[in-house]
Amino acid sequence: MPATFTGLVLLVVILLPGLAYMVVRERSGSGRQLSAFRETGAVVFASVVSELAVAGVFAGVRILWPQTTPDVGRLIREGGGYARLHYGPLALWAAGLLIAATALAGLAAGAPSLAARARRPAGLAAVAARWASGHPSAASAWWVMFESWFPGENPHVGCVLDDGSYTEGRLASFNTDADDSPDRDLILIDPIRYRPPGATEAKPYPAGAVCISARRVVAMFVSYPPAAAAAAGPGAQAGQASGPAATSASAPASQDQG
Repeated sequence: MPATFTGLVLLVVILLPGLAYMVVRERSGSGRQLSAFRETGAVVFASVVSELAVAGVFAGVRILWPQTTPDVGRLIREGGGYARLHYGPLALWAAGLLIAATALAGLAAGAPSLAARARRPAGLAAVAARWASGHPSAASAWWVMFESWFPGENPHVGCVLDDGSYTEGRLASFNTDADDSPDRDLILIDPIRYRPPGATEAKPYPAGAVCISARRVVAMFVSYPPAAAAAAGPGAQAGQASGPAATSASAPASQDQG
């Protein structure tokens, strides 16, 4: 830990954009747990890249409108003397540049996921969408089925449980942990249908939502809205060669799970 206030400020400046990058990246995607070394490297790299980009913009502004920016040359030559005389503008510019670098890092982490959810990604958006989805080996099977193949859709999910019962409904939420751990849950919302153990047909169940533990799931059936494939277009389907064709959201046929 830094022993001085100046060291603490420098640590925040160095790590804040990278921390924002990692937080947004974790919230908008699925990935394997990184080692401490790789995670630290990613934080520092994202911080340095975003801060260099913002510094480049500042340099351009300094060249075009020198009267509106602090005199970096004098700050380097005079150090504390110049800072004491112009501490107000220096503090405002430093805070603004740090906020800009943090926002840029967060945008860089979240933009590929947003591009992947676009109906008809093209050009750079299509490249970003493919990069955001990553290799299937780096994500869980749930993420591949629910997000990679048809991003942004709410598929219809049916689960056969270990006691022989069957539950189906529309996907509302799921654990995005990349490790296929049994300690995960997914939430289905109405219309909920349920087939008790030993029964032959699933019937509507009077509930608005149901939470299912991965530990209890034996098999999972996922159906995608037909609009997903139509909206994705031929180019997106080519990029999803390993994915299934979209099927009716009213499937699966529960009575066949007996």
